[in-house]
Amino acid sequence: MNDFQSRVSKVRELIAEHKLEALVMRRNPNLAWFIGGRVHVPLTLDLACFDLVISKDQVIAVTNKIEAPRLIAEEFPAEIEVKAIDWWQGRDAQLPSGEKVGSDQPGNSRVDLGSEVEKLRQSLSESEAVTFTEVCKDSAIALGNAMKLIQVDNREIDVAARIASALWQKNLELVFIGVAGESRVRKFRHPLPTDTEIGNRVVASICARRKGMIASVTRIASFEENIDNYESILQVEAALFNATKVGANFSEPINAAIKAYPEFGFDELEWQKHHQGGPTGFAPRDWPANQNSQQLILQNQPIAWNPTGNGWKAEDTILANTSGVEILSVDPTWPVLVVAGRNRPAVLRLSK
Repeated sequence: MNDFQSRVSKVRELIAEHKLEALVMRRNPNLAWFIGGRVHVPLTLDLACFDLVISKDQVIAVTNKIEAPRLIAEEFPAEIEVKAIDWWQGRDAQLPSGEKVGSDQPGNSRVDLGSEVEKLRQSLSESEAVTFTEVCKDSAIALGNAMKLIQVDNREIDVAARIASALWQKNLELVFIGVAGESRVRKFRHPLPTDTEIGNRVVASICARRKGMIASVTRIASFEENIDNYESILQVEAALFNATKVGANFSEPINAAIKAYPEFGFDELEWQKHHQGGPTGFAPRDWPANQNSQQLILQNQPIAWNPTGNGWKAEDTILANTSGVEILSVDPTWPVLVVAGRNRPAVLRLSK
C-alpha cells in the first residue's frame, strides 16, 4: 500500500467510525497531506483551488476547468476522479451536505470532523518522514546560504529578498519570513521585514514549503563579537527537546520551558511574551502548544519549538520519535554549539 492509499484508508476508517456516507475535505493543510502536493494558487489564500469528496468507493476532486488540467498532470494521484466546473460556478453547490456527511470544517449541516482529520496527518509514515527531512534540510541550507551573503549596510528587505531567492532555487515556497536587524530585534517577536538597515545583528525566520510540507527555521548572524546570553536561549530550547517524548502531553515541554527561562537568566514571565511553538508538518503550526495542551505527542510527529528572549530566538523543525527528538533542519556548513549533547546553530560571525 502506497502513502496515498494509506491516507484514503485512514479517512474511510474515520467515515465508517462515525457511520457517515462521505467526507468533504476543504482545508489546505489536510488537502496537501492527502494528495501529497500543492493545493493553492495564490499563496495568501486559505481557500484551496479544489475540494475533495471521499466516500467508501470514490475520491472525487471538485475544481474548475482552469485548474483541472494542471492538477491532473502535476499534483493529483491517478486514483482521484476530477469533476471540473466552469470558473463562474461555485464549488459549494457541487459538494454533498447533511448529517450523513463529515467535513474538516463546519458548515452546511455536515458533521465537523476537523480535529479528527488533523490527527490523521500528525504521525508521518516512514516515506513521508524521508521527504519531510529533505524539505527541512534544504530549507536550512537555503536560509544559511543567504545569511552568509549579508552585508552590514543591507536593509531587512534586502535580506528577505536574498532568502526568498535562495529558497526558490531549491524549489521551496516562502510561506512566512521574519527579518529583524539590530534596532528591531528586541522590540518585535514577529518582525516583518522593513527598509531599516540591519546594523550589527540580524535574526531571520522562515516557514518554507514544498509539496505541502512546511519547515520552520531561524538563524542569526552578527558583525560584532558580543553575543552574550545567546546560549541561554538554546538551554531553554534544550528543556523543550528533553521533554518532547512520544506519549507525553504537549503541555509537558511547555512546562519545562516555563521552568527553564528563569533558570537561565530570563525574566520569569518571558514565556508569556511569545508562543513556544507546536505541531507542524503541513501548516506553520497546527496550533501553539500551551500549559493546558492535553494532545499526545505521536511517533514521527513533526514539531517546531521556538523559544525567544532578549533579542534571541532558537527554532528548528524536529521529528519526535521513541529515541527522543531528531533535528531535521540541519545545515552542515553552519557553525554549531554543543548544548545538552546536541549540535545547535551558533551565531554566524560576519566580517564588515
